[in-house]
Amino acid sequence: MNDTELPILESLYDSQGRNDALITLLVELCHLLSACLRRDHAYSDRESEADSFEETIDVPLQIDPYAQLAKTLDKLNKRSGHDGTLLIRACGLSSKGNDKIFPDYQVFFSDIVMDRETVAMMIRRVGEHMSYLNALISKAFTTFDHHKVMTFHLKLPGKAPELFDRLRISIAIIAKYRRALDKAEDIEIQDNGDTIKLAVMKDEKGLPDPNLTMLAGLNGIRSDAMKVLVKEVCNWIKASDTSIGAHRYAGVYDAVAGVKNLRRKLILPPIELNNIRWLLMNRSIGKLPKAKAQIARLVDEEFENTSADQALYLESLYGRDYSRVNSRELGFRLKRISEMIESIGDRPKKSMILDEILANIQWRMEKVSDEVVSRLKVDNGLLTVQDGSEVFEIGRLHVMAARVVEFYTGRLNTREKMRQIGKGGNDFSPRDLDIISRDFDISPMDVKEILKLLKRCFDSEGRFNKIDFEECVAAFSRYEAKVFEILWHFLKQPMQREDRLAFLNALQLLFIKMETPEKALQVLLGDFLEEPDAVRFSDRNAVLLANLLLRRYNKELDIDIEITPEEVFLVKEGLNREAATAGLMLVDRDREAFFEKIRTIHRKIVMSLDPGYDNADKMGLKYLLSLEREIHVFIALLGGDVARSVLRSAINEYGNPDAEIYRLAEDRGTVEAFLQHLKVLVRGLGRSGERMDERTLHQIMDHNEDFLSFSKDNRHEALVKRVMQWADRSKEEIRSRSLTEMV
Repeated sequence: MNDTELPILESLYDSQGRNDALITLLVELCHLLSACLRRDHAYSDRESEADSFEETIDVPLQIDPYAQLAKTLDKLNKRSGHDGTLLIRACGLSSKGNDKIFPDYQVFFSDIVMDRETVAMMIRRVGEHMSYLNALISKAFTTFDHHKVMTFHLKLPGKAPELFDRLRISIAIIAKYRRALDKAEDIEIQDNGDTIKLAVMKDEKGLPDPNLTMLAGLNGIRSDAMKVLVKEVCNWIKASDTSIGAHRYAGVYDAVAGVKNLRRKLILPPIELNNIRWLLMNRSIGKLPKAKAQIARLVDEEFENTSADQALYLESLYGRDYSRVNSRELGFRLKRISEMIESIGDRPKKSMILDEILANIQWRMEKVSDEVVSRLKVDNGLLTVQDGSEVFEIGRLHVMAARVVEFYTGRLNTREKMRQIGKGGNDFSPRDLDIISRDFDISPMDVKEILKLLKRCFDSEGRFNKIDFEECVAAFSRYEAKVFEILWHFLKQPMQREDRLAFLNALQLLFIKMETPEKALQVLLGDFLEEPDAVRFSDRNAVLLANLLLRRYNKELDIDIEITPEEVFLVKEGLNREAATAGLMLVDRDREAFFEKIRTIHRKIVMSLDPGYDNADKMGLKYLLSLEREIHVFIALLGGDVARSVLRSAINEYGNPDAEIYRLAEDRGTVEAFLQHLKVLVRGLGRSGERMDERTLHQIMDHNEDFLSFSKDNRHEALVKRVMQWADRSKEEIRSRSLTEMV
């Protein structure tokens, strides 16, 4: 096992118990940071109104919360698989106008994202004895909100005393910063018994900047010297915007922290507060992508409001919750995006900024439900939304923003016609053809011919007919470049199970005719990875079809299938090398999204085992396991480093009888489903594993008695026996292959 694989192994299928320990540690850290802020600052009159229970929270920390903070940071530092940073970021900004909504934040560390919901779910899972965490996190988030924290990026200080001293001074400055602004006075902090007065520093626009203030405090920079530094850096950015990469900096402080010559001369604060870049990045180290940096600068320069207001503009453009947004909030976001377009003016990077805005709003509008889109209306540029019985006026949109909205509202009728394509009297207008043409980047004439062929595949009652589809396959294949994308879009629409199965299987006939199946594979994987932090019902179909595309001939052609049979692990010569190579390149290129998707799916599997879990999307354990199974089959067929990492980490979970999933399983059927899953993993590793994997498979065989202890039922014993037999066969297969390669 190499060093780069270790974090993957620990994070993809991590036992929930290890995650719970880290979540608890992150709650503790937030509580300690907030306690330090409260101690270093008279928390305002509102603090005196806290009830007695809340006041007792800080009792153990009244002497020195920093001592405990140092211990907690040391524990985090010892965790493997992190990049040395932690990010706290406000979320649910659009809902904060509601007084009943408590302030909420997300805490990013390693592969964990902790928030109120995560903590609540953990408490339900492990027991009420952990309910004190709710009080800690609530107090911490309220403190962050009081200090107007939008983002709080922390570099773990390590054990060097001087590094922790810098952290202490930075927290003290943040604690006094808001009050200094309100009172128009200097910040006073204590450093080794000395009282230091520090003026609030300002950026190139003359606005207060907490990061420049911390920079001044750690380096002893006076106000006049900071003005000179800010001016010089600002001029450098403008002069070298296109030549040496300055266009990647979101602002002056970003450039100070990023330019090597300045970084060497100055002590950088271990904390960045409300730096706009961290509204656009998740716990990453490095520069912003240049398009995002330009957007950050646009918002920072043109919307000189509070950090919270600027965050709303960025949330409107980059929000990941568009699938859950309501019509009124969607209207406000579209208005903000329209204002961003209007503010571009003649900026040097105008085309880059405009492309970034349009690409992102189109990507996010794709996530909005048809029901919400149907409540939008644009009339002569004026956007209104239907909210219940009320029509609410949002305001006028820039012509480009208005066109985007008009396209998506107009597409609703076209989509409905697509769903009803097999029914009589369902004709497509030139406008429909134009919308589909734009949707799939294909000529309206070709769209017309494809729709004509597709209509022939349904009977008079609108039911899919596989025989008629077979007759159209040759004609479909003439439009290979785009036809599969349209057919796949149709398959994603809700349809009866019988029709879906027939359509899914009929597509195999098209695959045989395709000269470049890798293009279809690209469509499927692109759709599957489009939302790595979400799971959709179409995901399983995408991976199932991808598994079919990897083979030149499928024995299942004459039967209906819902899962890929295990016999595919025996496919050698029948593997489509071109498609497999393309799949391997796509997975390797988007490996981070691929890993995140796998984490998301497995996280939902663990969550579905929680009796208190609200399964709003109706995705049960059976569906989620079958989806994960298809992914494991797919990567085992591909082979390569990514496949081995995923399979090893999955076996590390399913092959461990002490893993959390087995403790959470409430019935024998669930345990047996996990063992069936393990059998697939074992066979997959036998196909793509290396010599080092023999030990992993041997460890599974050592757990034979532990797995048998789950049940004395004959069926269970037979299943465990089959798992062990396949572990032994896979071990021998790896050994034989290794010897052959050596020869």
